[in-house]
Amino acid sequence: MPIVSRDIYNDIINGGLTFGRQRIYTEETEITEKNIKEILNNALSIHNKNSAEMDRLINYYLGRQDILDRQSPYTSEVNNKIVINYAQSIVRDIVGYTFGKDIEYVQKKSEDIEAVEELTDILQYEDISLTDIVTAMYASICGIGYQCTLASDDYTDDTPEVGIKIGHLDPRCTFTVQSYDFKNPTILACTYYKSDTKTVYTLYDRTYKTIIEDDKIVYHEPHGLGGIPITEFANNEFLLGDFETATTILDALNKVASDSVNDIENFVQSLLVLINTTLGEADDERKKNVDNIKKNRIIEILSPQGLQADAKYITQQLNPETTAKLREYLEESLWKIIGIPDRKTRGGGGGDTGDAVKLRDGWADIEVVARNKEKFFRKSKKQQLAIALNMLRGINEKLANLTVKDIDIKFSRNKNDNLSTKSQAYATLINTKTLDPVDALEMVDITTNVTEVIKRGEAYQLKQQEQSIEYNKKLKEISQEVNDNTKQVANGDNTSQEANESEEN
Repeated sequence: MPIVSRDIYNDIINGGLTFGRQRIYTEETEITEKNIKEILNNALSIHNKNSAEMDRLINYYLGRQDILDRQSPYTSEVNNKIVINYAQSIVRDIVGYTFGKDIEYVQKKSEDIEAVEELTDILQYEDISLTDIVTAMYASICGIGYQCTLASDDYTDDTPEVGIKIGHLDPRCTFTVQSYDFKNPTILACTYYKSDTKTVYTLYDRTYKTIIEDDKIVYHEPHGLGGIPITEFANNEFLLGDFETATTILDALNKVASDSVNDIENFVQSLLVLINTTLGEADDERKKNVDNIKKNRIIEILSPQGLQADAKYITQQLNPETTAKLREYLEESLWKIIGIPDRKTRGGGGGDTGDAVKLRDGWADIEVVARNKEKFFRKSKKQQLAIALNMLRGINEKLANLTVKDIDIKFSRNKNDNLSTKSQAYATLINTKTLDPVDALEMVDITTNVTEVIKRGEAYQLKQQEQSIEYNKKLKEISQEVNDNTKQVANGDNTSQEANESEEN
């Protein structure tokens, strides 16, 4: 569990959420056994605040939202607390759309096909797709996620035969420290846990692994991994969660829903006021009349002479039209800010087609969100692959010469929208005979793996041609054999006829 100061957490709750996480920097250019504890302590002062904010966002995602802390009004005990968990829906839709299909690792040169396939097999064996999804969820909620890539060892790893092990880390218990140098490289990474008896920090710099228990260094040795094994996956430049900037709208939607239910309950519990009459003078009579009203839902009123009796319920209801318009306005604003298509947007009718439909229904917005995420995720994936290949080259001959620059990282999504229109456009471009098929495929945006699709298509066409040639060859042989047989039969008939004529003579 993360170590979060209760005072810090209360400050976050009472003072409101600070949007985005704060990055941790150090002026030190080299990590040593002498300065590592000081760097750690300085980093924890920032990390603890970040961790408290992330803890709140995770709870918000799980449904522990501000409406649940609302106090009952003084005038009524009715205080429904309705949580419409749009936060979970937002994370599910964005992560599912962006990372729903496995990330593909594609060779840039044909001679690296076998090596990249071997690397892909290893990553799949390590369930990298599951690790990526969990990391993407943390990044979507908290603004940041982490993965760790280490060498396998027989006694702690379920898959030691592949040489590496990869897993996600809780960002509330993990952080990195960056340098002030150009491009702010990571020079230290830390993950930790707290038990009932101690707090243990495991730190990695480029060369050493250090373990600190309760402010004492208990281990400091070279790790031989070729770099820092903990990789940071940023959701965006400011480390913002996907629903973080819209929490005030989400809170308002919860209030609208809760107050609407309150309105219904208050109406059911409306007070009945009797004017110029009474339910009885004696207590027994009053109780009997009240019970009769509750049971039979009927009241009989006898007014004093000369006075007009009346009975009315005191009710005050919200205007349903105003409430509905407010809710629709808030939801519309929410989807525009988040970048998710609004389900209420018309999905059919009209003459719109192709990209016009995507723009109208909001699918272009979520595509922009996904592409922005891809850039940050791809950068982190390159760093992770560099560490993985450093470990694998010495134990896997197929990967001996493979480097990160030989690998292209592809994010696959559904490209079948408007498939008929795209196919027609592709056919038109190819028929111009001025474009390479690779360029034509990229223009129509029908696949994310253009080069591989073209190569497989060429291989398929070549195979079809070879089969066609072989088929024609066999057909020719069969035809020739039939012709030969026909000639033999014809020759045999002629010989028989000549023999018969000779016998007659």
